[in-house]
Amino acid sequence: MTLTLREPRRAFARLRGLALPLSARWGLVVMAAAASAVLSFLGTLLIPVPADAPADVLHVLSVTPWAMAATQVASAALAAYLLAEVGRVFRGTGGFADALLAVGWIETMMVAFQALQLATMLVLPPLAGLIGIGSLVLATVLVVLFTMELHGFRNPLLVVLGIMGTVMVTGFMLSILAATLGLLPEVPV
Repeated sequence: MTLTLREPRRAFARLRGLALPLSARWGLVVMAAAASAVLSFLGTLLIPVPADAPADVLHVLSVTPWAMAATQVASAALAAYLLAEVGRVFRGTGGFADALLAVGWIETMMVAFQALQLATMLVLPPLAGLIGIGSLVLATVLVVLFTMELHGFRNPLLVVLGIMGTVMVTGFMLSILAATLGLLPEVPV
């Protein structure tokens, strides 16, 4: 983890060098999702949402750890698939197994920051918010650098544009799917 913070690309290259079997990479994703779900649940127990606050999807998932973990595993699998396949469209060299490792390791790093944020929230709440912002920045940087290392890309700006485009197109497609399945609330006209 320390190497990931200091030299992310080298850390990911070292992780790839371990030649972990696909089952271990899936295990990493599942463990990170389970740990994150437990920490989210603990967060709702320690700092409950007011009863009159509207229930949002994140809160509903955080009080049901199994659903939260399943959602995170599915999201990680989709992210790894897109990371591998979209990268190949742009002549990248990475495959799904290494993309899954990248996503799993980024999730593991985020779990560590989530635990730190939860502990800080109990002692010094304003600092917890800054840790949350820092973890989002770190996740973004890691996604870009791991993508570059995974596919052999050299231009970080093009990687950022590719990631943004992929997120926008995927979000659009998922929202159409959700609307088609009736999962989105109707908006009054």
